[in-house]
Amino acid sequence: MDAPAPAPAPTPATEFSVKRLLPSLAMDVFLPIITFNALIAMGVSTLIAVTAGGVFPLISIVRKYVKTREIDALGAIVLFFLVVGTAASLISGSVFFAIVKDSFLTATFGLIILGTLAIGRPLPFQMIRQMVAAGNEAEYARWGKLYDEIPDFRRTQQMIAIVWGIVYIAEAAVRVGLALVTTPAVVVNVSPFLAFGMTIALALWTRHVMLAARDRRMKAMAELARAAEATSAADPNTSIAASH
Repeated sequence: MDAPAPAPAPTPATEFSVKRLLPSLAMDVFLPIITFNALIAMGVSTLIAVTAGGVFPLISIVRKYVKTREIDALGAIVLFFLVVGTAASLISGSVFFAIVKDSFLTATFGLIILGTLAIGRPLPFQMIRQMVAAGNEAEYARWGKLYDEIPDFRRTQQMIAIVWGIVYIAEAAVRVGLALVTTPAVVVNVSPFLAFGMTIALALWTRHVMLAARDRRMKAMAELARAAEATSAADPNTSIAASH
């Protein structure tokens, strides 16, 4: 059985791009911070101000649904936590819970990632494949074949999942710790940048690791081809037999 071809270099559509991140940066970082500070300046309670900032991730999910008419598994998880977390915050009246509820989502996401390692293809692989294939069934299937048949590719994806899971859990712990030792205003103004910066760092690291793995596979395939050519040149009978 022929081994599947190495994954191609990322296309401009899938490469890391600050421009492509601007909508998320606005919805997940700047608008929640601006809303919180504006409401506090207007004399609104801290609980309501914190809760109001959480509406923007919900808007992102709705906007994506309107555009694609579907909500993926990750979007469904986020939506569930947003609704339950917001309701619990308002019912309990706890400002602390309101500012750490997103950390519970982050930690749960990290645990889910680690859990998928035990039951099959890890979640980060599924997410990356979905992004790269972008509705291309042949490319989608090729990525599945790469995972099933290329051990180095599979190990790379598993390593990515382990790092993602650990980092998301650690980031959630840092944000909860921040909430314990600082004021709600500090948490609201700092946490989004911490979370977004961590996501960008993970994206850049993941791209680097995957390109390095692709280069290793290409180098290994080239060496095998050279070895086969050398064997054929050293043993003319092999070439004759192969031609027949």
